[in-house]
Amino acid sequence: MSDELKIAYREGMSPTELAEWVLADSFGNKMPSVPINPFKLMRKYGIVYQFKGFRDLEGIYLVPEDESDIAVVGINYKRPITRQRFTAAHELCHHLKDRRNETCPINSKNAIEKYAEQFAAELLMPRKLFRAVAMEYAKNEKVTLDDALQIADRFGVSFQSCAFRLAYVFHMLEGDYSDLNSRIKKYKPDKKKAALGMEIERLELLQQATDSYVFFFQVEPNIVWYQFKNDFIYNENRMEGLDIDEEEVAEIVTDLRINRQSSIYCTDNYQDIIQVLGHASLYDYILETDDKITIYKLLDLNKKLFQFAPYPDEAGKTRTDNNLVLGAKFETLDWREVAQALVELQKPVEGLINNAPELSISKYVLEALKIHHRITQIHPFRDGNGRSSRALLNWMLRYKGLPPIYFKQTEKESYYTALEIADKQGTYRELLRVTIRELFRTIMRIG
Repeated sequence: MSDELKIAYREGMSPTELAEWVLADSFGNKMPSVPINPFKLMRKYGIVYQFKGFRDLEGIYLVPEDESDIAVVGINYKRPITRQRFTAAHELCHHLKDRRNETCPINSKNAIEKYAEQFAAELLMPRKLFRAVAMEYAKNEKVTLDDALQIADRFGVSFQSCAFRLAYVFHMLEGDYSDLNSRIKKYKPDKKKAALGMEIERLELLQQATDSYVFFFQVEPNIVWYQFKNDFIYNENRMEGLDIDEEEVAEIVTDLRINRQSSIYCTDNYQDIIQVLGHASLYDYILETDDKITIYKLLDLNKKLFQFAPYPDEAGKTRTDNNLVLGAKFETLDWREVAQALVELQKPVEGLINNAPELSISKYVLEALKIHHRITQIHPFRDGNGRSSRALLNWMLRYKGLPPIYFKQTEKESYYTALEIADKQGTYRELLRVTIRELFRTIMRIG
């Protein structure tokens, strides 16, 4: 059957029938586990999706020009993950059924859009499975709003869409439906989740979005990294706050590069510029090198960071005392245990690099973050620990073909909080969550 006939065949189906067709085509006679992964389904049917910083649009489907062209879906990055999942399912419907139409944004309520909305609900909350799960919570075949919150979490959908489905499709939600919108609004599901100890943004849903994502760059990858370096290094290292004009900065940088410690600018008075220059050179190395990643390369990274400083020989060496980390809420490792702790980290680094091709994106990032977090606890150097450990993290990300990350001032607090949770509880869920979000933010900024 040609693609045209397949589309025509599916055009005759109801939203429920089309959703059931997709589920049968993907899972056979087996009942799918929840939450169903709409991102993986998009990839199965040949769609590349990208998160975009749309102002108003929820999503957009770009119709392929011909059979050799790739279907591309844009999804609003600013929306909650549950809404992004709904958008993914919605746009999958357009791909399967409406490819002969023009570009399809979700911004209207015409028949095509209503059909796609119904399809998305049927795909993410399959009727038989949804009813079976709802019955686990039901008393006299009725469920409460608290039950609806738990059911919504299991299916990875919004509280509102779950409550509507329970009420209007299955008639299982207790209470009067005439004021359902008002009841839902007053319920405040995020506050309720926090009170119950539930994740407001379920990590597994973000992992689904990450593992099927195509981190392709619209320009050469090296150019992307150079863009990253310029954005990160020169804006995040106080260069903009220096009371020196651009020409003088360029002169100082050039002199330092050529003369290094013999430069007249190699003094504490130019500490900020010296550190910016070292940081930039550090990322030049990460970008260009074919060296094998090992934990011992961390020493080289720290040395490169301070290569233009007045006393470069002090860099790249583990500390010889127990220095105090200002603002830290954990105790760093005793200096006499640093060397052995780094040796012990080589095995997980080696395992990560050797197994990189087989690991999913989210699993790879998680293992890289565990290494990164452990380095922050070891705190191997007298200075530059954060910059050195984050440089190694970005090097590991590059090895997997992922974009580099950095946390802008507005996101830094979330990053530090996630590290603190890892320190106190030994769990990396929050650290993985903020890092996944940053991966998407980076690629939108510089991709």
